[in-house]
Amino acid sequence: MKSRQEKLTKRLLFVILPFGLLLMPTGCTTVVVHRAALVQPPTLPMWSGRTKPTGFSAGNSTMLWNNAPKNSTDSDSGLYVSSTQFDGTFHIQLGPTQKISLWLPMSYGLTEKSFAAAPCMVSRPISGTMSGGIGIGFTSEISRLWYIGTSIETMLALIPSHIKVYGDDPYSDDNNTLIEEKEDYSLVPVLRWSGAIGVDFDWVRLFGSLGLRNHPTNTKITREVLGDNHGDVRFGPIYALLGVGAEFNLGKRVSILAQLYQPLPLYDDDVIYGPMAGVTLDLHSDRSPE
Repeated sequence: MKSRQEKLTKRLLFVILPFGLLLMPTGCTTVVVHRAALVQPPTLPMWSGRTKPTGFSAGNSTMLWNNAPKNSTDSDSGLYVSSTQFDGTFHIQLGPTQKISLWLPMSYGLTEKSFAAAPCMVSRPISGTMSGGIGIGFTSEISRLWYIGTSIETMLALIPSHIKVYGDDPYSDDNNTLIEEKEDYSLVPVLRWSGAIGVDFDWVRLFGSLGLRNHPTNTKITREVLGDNHGDVRFGPIYALLGVGAEFNLGKRVSILAQLYQPLPLYDDDVIYGPMAGVTLDLHSDRSPE
């Protein structure tokens, strides 16, 4: 009789114990996370659609001061946007045809004077944002003067975020207890395609451009478990870019390019931009006669 009772007790414990463990406190603390990330604005590659001999270009892109970006009404992101971005590209001519170039693009966006795309709950990150990768460009002649060019690039962007973690008391409206404040970093892929059509007068090239580029984004306020609080910047929506520009030859080995363009969201208008401008100086080897 006693052994039967012991067996019954053990079976009941075996059934009840798992449910009891589920009901016990897990020690996980739910918190409210406020974040702000610093991202680069969507930009066109600084090229005219005409490939160049091997060389290096350096310049900068900037938002026009009276057109700071703004969050759309439907956006829940917490973003600062770098108003000034420094760009550099090492480009290598592939083959004797002068129609294909491989390049290594890199850029750095300043955190100083960056714009808040919407009222953020925390201040801008301390560090700037940078990206780098690899791309390839191709030029095809339409006639003696006219040409078309296309390029595609894949990059990685290192995006800083400023994070504040607050206590979340479900029984109180006062969640203002600051638990943690930190800087975090996210590695996010950036893809960019561009096409250009232009006319080449030897000393100057006039061109129009169309581009596509993703815009990394985040979520401004989230409720999550303490310890899982990161920058959490993601790939983001796609923007189209429409541009016009001119490239001037200052000699056989030097050229300067100026470009004006407008980023336009294709969907999910996370940030609404005004026009942007860019200038770059290119040093390259002498173009051999075709």
